[in-house]
Amino acid sequence: MTNFWKRYDVRLTGIFLASLAVYLLIAAYYHAPQGYYGTIDAPRFADPWIARSETILSGGLLYRDVFTTTPPFSNLLLIPPSLIPIYLGNVNPWATLSYMLWFSLFNLFTALVLLRLGETEAEGYKAAVFFLLNPLTFGNTILRRQDESVVVFFIALALMLVLQRRHVKAAVAIGLGLLVKLSAAVVLPVAFLHYRKWHYLILPALTFLLGLAPFLILVGREAIFWDFGTGGAQHPFQYRGVSLMGLWNQFHSEAAQVPLLSMSVLLVVGTAVATLYVAWKQPGILQSVILLVTAVFLLSPKLHTGYFSVLILAMAPLLKNWRTVILYWLFGLIAIVADFYKWPIVNIEAAFGWMVVTLALMCLITFQLCWPAARPSPLAESTSPEFL
Repeated sequence: MTNFWKRYDVRLTGIFLASLAVYLLIAAYYHAPQGYYGTIDAPRFADPWIARSETILSGGLLYRDVFTTTPPFSNLLLIPPSLIPIYLGNVNPWATLSYMLWFSLFNLFTALVLLRLGETEAEGYKAAVFFLLNPLTFGNTILRRQDESVVVFFIALALMLVLQRRHVKAAVAIGLGLLVKLSAAVVLPVAFLHYRKWHYLILPALTFLLGLAPFLILVGREAIFWDFGTGGAQHPFQYRGVSLMGLWNQFHSEAAQVPLLSMSVLLVVGTAVATLYVAWKQPGILQSVILLVTAVFLLSPKLHTGYFSVLILAMAPLLKNWRTVILYWLFGLIAIVADFYKWPIVNIEAAFGWMVVTLALMCLITFQLCWPAARPSPLAESTSPEFL
């Protein structure tokens, strides 16, 4: 029994359950009384997931019988939590709690993947603890009740396989991630630029197309959920969320607003520059992901707070001292604060200010982790934080 409690996966499960309880208490006794999650009979979140799950369960077809702006696999993965509001009625606390618990479960799955990302299991354990204790990890899945944790798990799985040089499985994992959310594509150029394997040119696209093919055949153009002409679709060329310029435009006159076309061009150019830098310097798999994602988040017109979870994942195995760990946790905390100022507080100027701080911390941590001197096996250094 003593050896059982010494196992790292058991410890991580304990940390997961403790964190889950703490954040659920915050949600129940702080946010819920303020009406953040709505009332018992009228949950504030009118989930499209429920309608999509009902369509699938009744034999209907996504994209044709229900409006859908997400890849098909993500909708299938959201059937389990949707069963609660479907069969018990869309009432709180169950309608909200079911999604909180389901999304949080993927935090545990990701932590268990991180456990296997280190050079040793002890290093992986540290990375997983850093990830679980970051305020954004459970702040997004419970307090904000958002679903980015699902794609973060698939990105983590793909990164683990890439780092283990299991290229066929890694390429398929990237394809599966794309069927959850297109943001999983961030692993693709990094893996190809580092290993130059044909698998990354063929298998992700093939996996993605095989998953989407039935809908393209039966529905046609409506199944193209990344259509640039559709508002709310899965593409970055739209002002949404907490993007810096999106927030700026909300509290400035039209003359002072930043045009969407300008930001879209800047995003494409900035991402291309970051990709060329990664191809040239090849700073490491995780560092390359961090650099690419940082460039995108700085410049993208569309940015939701949950997107930062990808950085929280990629940064965790590279943390080497308490100063960086504290900045890492502060980064996640302030991102959540900025999101709450956007809504439900609806103080856009304050949200803009907090987002400036968030992005500044993001850039600072990226610099510390991706500067050439930071490359060698950071978790093995003597300055690395220790956990019992």
